[in-house]
Amino acid sequence: MSIGFIYFLSFAVGLGYAVFVGVAGHLFGGDAGDAHMDIGTDLPMSPLSPTVIATFLTGFGGGGMLANSYFQMSVGKGVLVAIMCGVLLSGGTYTVLFFLFRETQAGAEFSLEDMVGRTVQVITTIPEGGTGEIAVEAKGSRINGPAKSVDGRAIPRNAAVTVVRVVGNLYYVQEISHIADRMPAQSH
Repeated sequence: MSIGFIYFLSFAVGLGYAVFVGVAGHLFGGDAGDAHMDIGTDLPMSPLSPTVIATFLTGFGGGGMLANSYFQMSVGKGVLVAIMCGVLLSGGTYTVLFFLFRETQAGAEFSLEDMVGRTVQVITTIPEGGTGEIAVEAKGSRINGPAKSVDGRAIPRNAAVTVVRVVGNLYYVQEISHIADRMPAQSH
């Protein structure tokens, strides 16, 4: 196997991955490449994410092909150029994505306990004594979470409910019409 083929294969795999992620993201929504792959850091994205690795492969292969074919460098010098191109391209990509994700994710964290007292919507019927699902809007994000009725009553889909408490990731809710039923009637 020649060094030129290795460069070409690296370039093709990296570029092919980028095209796949772009098409898959466009067709199915989201990032099929999981640019946020967690390796136990507090960084907004990993330097070992598939996107950064694919960018390194593309830069390594492209730089190597140029060094080998166009500039006709020796194998040793060509490999150094290929590595430098891969590191520069993936490092630049990582830096841009790091700052982009850091800015877009700033302040996106919230505590589930912060939801207590909020009015939310049931998106999957909560059966009597069972668990359904609610939609919660917080910090510009919509998340769905499992929910139970605090009094064990069934709550229909699309009903407005108030979050009474949160245990783990389970929301205990009460339908707003039942809260009004319990309030004393005002005398005129």
